[in-house]
Amino acid sequence: MMASPLRYPFFPLLCLVASMPAFAVDGLSSGDSELPSVLSATRLKQSPAEVPGSMTVLDRDLIRATGARDIPEILRLVPGMMVGYLYGHRGNVNYHGTNTTEARRMQVLVDGRSVYRPGLATVDWTDIPLAIEDIERIEVFRGPNTATYGANALMGVINIISTRPELAQGTRLKVTQGNRGVKDLYASQGLEFGNSLARLSVFGKEDTGFDIDEDGNDFRDGRRLNAFNMLGDTTLSANQTLSWQFGAKEGTNQRANDYTVLAEPTDNSFTYDRMMNEHQANSDIESSDYFAQLHWKNDLSPTHRLEIKTYAQHMERLSQWRACDSPVVFSPALRALADIGEVYPRRINYILRNRGFWGDRELRNEYLTRPEDHPYIGDDLPPGGDALPVEYLPLVDAVVAEHAAARDGEPACWDLNENLRETRYEVEVQNTMQLADNLRTVFGGSLRYDEAQSDTLFGGRVNNHIGQMFGNLEYRPHHRWLLHAGAMAEDDKLSGFSVSPRVAAHFFIYPTHSLRAVYSEAVRSPDMYENNAHWTYTANNLSGPVSGSDQYYALAQAPGNLKQERMRSHEIGYNGYFHNLGLSIDIKGFYDEIEDMISQPLQLWNFEPNNDNFSRFTGAETQIDWTITRSDRLRLTYAYVDFIATSRLDQRLTARNSGSAAWLRQWPGKIESSLIYYGADMLNERRFERLDSRIAKRFDLSNSSNLNLALTWQYRLDDEGLTWPENQFNSPSHYYLSAELNF
Repeated sequence: MMASPLRYPFFPLLCLVASMPAFAVDGLSSGDSELPSVLSATRLKQSPAEVPGSMTVLDRDLIRATGARDIPEILRLVPGMMVGYLYGHRGNVNYHGTNTTEARRMQVLVDGRSVYRPGLATVDWTDIPLAIEDIERIEVFRGPNTATYGANALMGVINIISTRPELAQGTRLKVTQGNRGVKDLYASQGLEFGNSLARLSVFGKEDTGFDIDEDGNDFRDGRRLNAFNMLGDTTLSANQTLSWQFGAKEGTNQRANDYTVLAEPTDNSFTYDRMMNEHQANSDIESSDYFAQLHWKNDLSPTHRLEIKTYAQHMERLSQWRACDSPVVFSPALRALADIGEVYPRRINYILRNRGFWGDRELRNEYLTRPEDHPYIGDDLPPGGDALPVEYLPLVDAVVAEHAAARDGEPACWDLNENLRETRYEVEVQNTMQLADNLRTVFGGSLRYDEAQSDTLFGGRVNNHIGQMFGNLEYRPHHRWLLHAGAMAEDDKLSGFSVSPRVAAHFFIYPTHSLRAVYSEAVRSPDMYENNAHWTYTANNLSGPVSGSDQYYALAQAPGNLKQERMRSHEIGYNGYFHNLGLSIDIKGFYDEIEDMISQPLQLWNFEPNNDNFSRFTGAETQIDWTITRSDRLRLTYAYVDFIATSRLDQRLTARNSGSAAWLRQWPGKIESSLIYYGADMLNERRFERLDSRIAKRFDLSNSSNLNLALTWQYRLDDEGLTWPENQFNSPSHYYLSAELNF
């Protein structure tokens, strides 16, 4: 049992509300809110006080003030959002945490188009063909929203919204350079033709990623990308518009040899070991993304709108290199051990390296044959065992003997690839109606086709068909009460049928101040990799002393019958806007449980996904945005997350305490500055603290042209690796200078 009072979301909420300064009540506005409306919560246009959940809106000014080059860095401003990195080009964003390397449980949209990959259940943030300069705002729904967006919106939704073309006319040219190999270019041109307004953007980005690993060796994880994005609006009639968008991206993400060697070299006096140490092979990823999107809107009346949206997108991640290993990876004896249990080839790795007691034949055989629950008895072995039947010990001896005989010769080498192509098509119909002055609804449905193709990861092609029906209803029985109900019914060919409901109630203290209570249920469908993988390596152009079969020993075969993860969420909160003070506050207390979680690492030699795990998150969050004067803006966020997770992997990326503090200021002389602190007490067992600053100056060249110069400086206040110990920089300082010409 948890002793913390934050086990109950109501307790922190009441404490935070009670602590609000009494003077703020005088600033209550009885008029309309100046805050922007949001659409991402329910598909209905709502003020922040009407949203059935917690919402964070990162506007254009705030995005610019961060100086960020990548979207994950902007999302550090969202309370409860955990941001980590596997490589310099591979960011990972999770709400409240869970697994460190894959963002499996959050839907990410760009102008309503999902960029959540169907094959691998992740988001490639660096490969989205949209420039930071073209983002108008980012709306983040903090909590489950399967009721609106379907499976995979389990813990939250991020909707990245582009600047409309009517606000992006003219020409923009921007160049950015800095340390760590930063070289960015951006150009955009506003266009007008017929009844259409459009914006064409082209951009490139380059950097060297992390500098060194924990041993001081060079870290090869740089990136290079080029992309374009075309966005337009066409007026078809007085009440009909067509929004269209298409784009593409190509680039290279550096990666060291991604093949895990079974028999690692340990002694250069052997030919095998020496040649393996001399073997250099990188597995860089050539990435390409293409998409096209149409969105038709027809205002049938002032209270009735019909919309149809469709898009197609294709992603390619191509990685090919030459791998080398001991000839035993093609040994029938090793393949037989792998068939008995995936743990035994891992033990062979220890044995061939003479690691600890594994180098002693008698001790290793003792441990291999002990039952898994064997207690510690004071000998040279740890508790437990691998439960290998004694009759299979000769297989272990055979593999060890084969490798020993092969060490005087060259390794086995072959051409390997992890190429993956993913495609998605979707069409959606949405109907929004005001049924009465106090009653409105949005409902509709969609059809989606997903496909993943990889000879290595899937043994060919896997596809899925998903049908959705959704509806949200908002009813105001009294001027102080607002009731909300919504649900999503979804039929997934690979995962089955599910229904995800949500109900909420708001009590309005004043028109822009409400207390809310929300209950929702959500699901996440297993992705194709988890449920349909057929992963092994084909030995093309095999060389070396391999006799007999060229069949690789390891095969990761997904079960095909995984269940959906299920979440139940309870939330109570307050949202208020103090008009006279320019102060907005959101406070949230939460109690969330996720069952049937899939938490395994899913490696080739350790691929055993199941639904055996569980997580619980309780705690409180707050965000404060205060326009103190016309020149000063203060923004504060804080999240306390208490958690239980049965899987060790799901405990890593949850910081108990995290937050940010930002000060934005407009100075005389067209100078603007920002100072932002980010902190988290434990991200993958590592503290994170950073101070970012930006200063910019605008020079007006004429009535229609200007030049903007900006310097961004980031300084790490901790001395930890970023998320992982090998993610190291030579200096805590990162800086880059940008020059932007507008005319």
